[in-house]
This record gives sequence, C-alpha cells and structure tokens, in this order.
Amino acid sequence: MAIWQFALFALPRKGVLERFGHLPESLHMDYKERTEHYHLKEEDLVETGDFFEDALLQDWWSSTLLQPTEIIHQIDKRVRRAAYGDDTFIQWKFNNGQVDNDAYLSIHETTGKIEGLQFRADLREENLVFLKAMIDLAQQYDWMLMDFKGNLVEPRFEEVKKLIRRSNAYAFLKDPIKFFESLDRDSPPT
Repeated sequence: MAIWQFALFALPRKGVLERFGHLPESLHMDYKERTEHYHLKEEDLVETGDFFEDALLQDWWSSTLLQPTEIIHQIDKRVRRAAYGDDTFIQWKFNNGQVDNDAYLSIHETTGKIEGLQFRADLREENLVFLKAMIDLAQQYDWMLMDFKGNLVEPRFEEVKKLIRRSNAYAFLKDPIKFFESLDRDSPPT
C-alpha cells in the first residue's frame, strides 16, 4: 500500500446491527493479534471454538442477500479489473503513474458469499473521483465504512473526510518531513 493511499473497509449495516444492536463509533482492531491468528490458521492451529474479536476477522456479510457478482459488476464500472487474483479474491487496480486506486473483494470458497470488501483511494487524485464513487456505492448498498483504526462511519464524504484527516496518508501528504520525523515503529498501518 502506498503511503498516499487511504484504505477503507465496507461492512454491511445489517451485519453490524445484528452483531451489536446499534452502530458503534468504532470496532476492535488488533493488528498484532490478527497477524498471529492468521499464521496460526495457516498452520491449522486454530480450533473451531477459538474466538478472536478483531473486526476484520468477523463475518459481517453472511446474513446479507447480496450476491458477489452484483458488486463485481458495480466495481468493474468504477475501476479496471487487475490481471491477477482468482475466483475467490477479485482485485481491481488503476495506476497510471500519477494515481493509484484499488479494491479487493474476498468470496468464501464454499458458500460463495462475500467475506470482505476493501478499497484504497489515492489521496493525490484530483477531486477524489474513485473515493467518491466507492462512497456512492456504499450508500447504494447500505454499507458502513471502517478505517484501519476501526473507526466506523456513515458512507458520506464529510464523514470519510474526518477519518482521512486523522490518517497517516493525510499526514504524509500534508508534511512528509514532519510525518517521517514522528513515525512510531510500533503503530499499525492506517
């Protein structure tokens, strides 16, 4: 991920409401524990009863009736599909040397349901066309948007702008020297 890209995850409002009964301002994120959990799962060391609360490992999508093909078609209209990926991990990429936007859709191998949707918008893009198109898509399908810190917002540009202003991507673009001087090696990516 380029430092000037701002990442957001789409979560269906319905899934969040079913889990919590309301829309919290933030969800639990633990980058270190999520990484450890991933490696344990890769080695088949995660047992069925093991439960990990990290927001990126939760099943937000299973209760929705939304078909991946519909979302794939909608994103295809907004950004070019990447030459890599497969049937369960669809990727889009636009990079012309000046602007670099991308999106990822993960599909469960067995159920065919959406597992996750993430996009990264290049904050250098004039008028933030891609970011605004993805926010519109989130509005159309009633998704909430979450940043890497777990902050959850309505899919409105003004709300997303608040998250951007608190991001590393924005800090870097605003003042790269100050950003590098203030880096904390233990902080997770944003």
